[in-house]
Order: sequence, then structure tokens, then C-alpha cells
Amino acid sequence: MRKTAVFLILLGLPFLLSACQSYEIVYTDDDPFILEMKGDDLNILQITDLHLTYGYDYRDRQTFQLIETLNQKDDYDLIVITGDLTMSPSGPAIFAKLIDFMESLRTPWTFVFGNHETDFHTYGDFLRRIPKDTTYLYFKVGPEIENGGVGNFHFTITKEGIPFYRLYMLDSKAERKVYTEEEGVYDYLSTSQVDWYKHHVTTDTTKSIVFMHIPLRQFIDVETYDGNFLEDKVYAQGVDTGFFDAMVFHGKSVAVFVGHDHLNDFSFMKDGVLLAYGRATGLNGYGNLEKGGRHIEVKQDGTLYTIIMTGVSQP
Repeated sequence: MRKTAVFLILLGLPFLLSACQSYEIVYTDDDPFILEMKGDDLNILQITDLHLTYGYDYRDRQTFQLIETLNQKDDYDLIVITGDLTMSPSGPAIFAKLIDFMESLRTPWTFVFGNHETDFHTYGDFLRRIPKDTTYLYFKVGPEIENGGVGNFHFTITKEGIPFYRLYMLDSKAERKVYTEEEGVYDYLSTSQVDWYKHHVTTDTTKSIVFMHIPLRQFIDVETYDGNFLEDKVYAQGVDTGFFDAMVFHGKSVAVFVGHDHLNDFSFMKDGVLLAYGRATGLNGYGNLEKGGRHIEVKQDGTLYTIIMTGVSQP
């Protein structure tokens, strides 16, 4: 019994030491990533809610295989993971494995954090696992924004060197609070994040789309929609701080894509903006809706086309 106890202590020691070592988050510049398109149309694969739990079990291996299968359906310019990459006490180690896997696909990719990465760890525990020599990962901590979390950054997508489209990545964060019944329990974009978006979108010369994890509160207003609405409700951000109104006012962002609710993959138009869920991807996540992803395509004339994909469907 004593030997078993000692073994378990030693097994958990690296985790304990890692948890005790603080990692200083270093905020970065606010310059956009410049990404050149491969063809005439912009093709993006959205995957979401991977919920990698063990990293090597059957369901996680299925998740990796599904991502590879989805990626092979088109010559994608970018893969966007909209949060909940892991949900595990071993989250940072599994995140490192995810990085290696995504790099092996040889497709540019990026991510925003969800609300489950910090169930057992801090943002810093994940950031310290990002190697300095990645080839295909486009991610930066972004500027320091009041109550803005980590990972607010943007892309300028170019075609033959000329700006064609813009992408915004925002951290909807993870803290759960008790708000009124009319609001919710999930975190939300801060007013400073909204101001950051306004600062950039006012000078945009092209249209744009936005990615985040937790749905804006305007998703609750859904009536007529395409896709599945199988959750008992929309589990939206706890407070509306004006991001949607800013999108409508400036008229540059035509869509926002989110994750979070595994049984919802619906999309609908509201005030000229497409509000759309991705399809949950991770086999270790809850729900019996077939796992998959979302194909997002911006035609050369600016038309936005999007469809849900599973492991067997075609865009």
C-alpha cells in the first residue's frame, strides 16, 4: 500500500510542479496576420468543441481522424478551431499533441479559447506549450485589453497581394457568474473588446467575418433557421455589451461563427448578419448529433456560402 501511494505521488508530481510554476502572459502587437489565398475563392474549415480528454483514447483518436477527413474535402486556406480544444486535467499536454497533429496537416490553422480550457489550468499553461517554430499555426496573444482574455487578433486575407477579406478572432472567455434569469451564467465580450473591434473595422476596406466560442445574445432571437436546434435553449454570453450592434452599424462584418452548444448547428440572418454555429467536432463531447465541421466559402464576387459537413458529406 505504501509503495502504491508513493508511486501515485510521483506520478502526479510533474502535474503539481507545472501547476505551481507561473507563466507570464506576454501581450503582443496588434498587427494583422497576412494570409495569401490559394485560389480564387476563400475556403475556411471551422471545427469546434474538440473536447480532447485523454489524447490517446479511441474517441480522441476518432476526433483526430475526423479533422483529417474534413480537411481533405477541400484545399483549405485556413482551419479555425472555435474553442474548447480540451477538457481535461491533462489539457496542456493534450494541446501540445493537438499542435503536432494540426501541423502535420500542412494547412494554415488558428484557434480561439473556449470556456473549458481553464477548467483545470490557466491560459499560461496552454501558451507555454506553443513552440516557437510552428509553420502553419497563426495565433498571437494580441494586445492587452481590459477584461479581454487572451487571443484577440485579426487577419487580412489577400488575393495576389491585394486585401480580399478580413477575419476577427475574439476570446469570449470562461468565467461563470450568476446573472439575472434574463441574462445567463456564461462570460461575455467586454466593452473594451467591442472597442477594439470598432477601432479596426472602421478602417476596413473589405468585408469580414468573426469567430468566437460562446454565442452572442442575438442567437437567442432565432425564429426561422437552417440546420439543427436541439439544445433546450441557446446558452449565450451572459451580457450583451454591444458587439452585434457594432457589426450592424459599421456594416463590414457579414457573419459570426461560434461553437459551445454541441446540439446546435443552425444559422439564420438577423439585421443583415449571418449568425451561425459550427458543428461540434469532438467525439468525447456530449450529444449524439453526428460530429463534423462547417465549410465556409467566400466566392470571388464576395458571396458567402456555408454548409455543415460530417465525415461523409461533401460541401
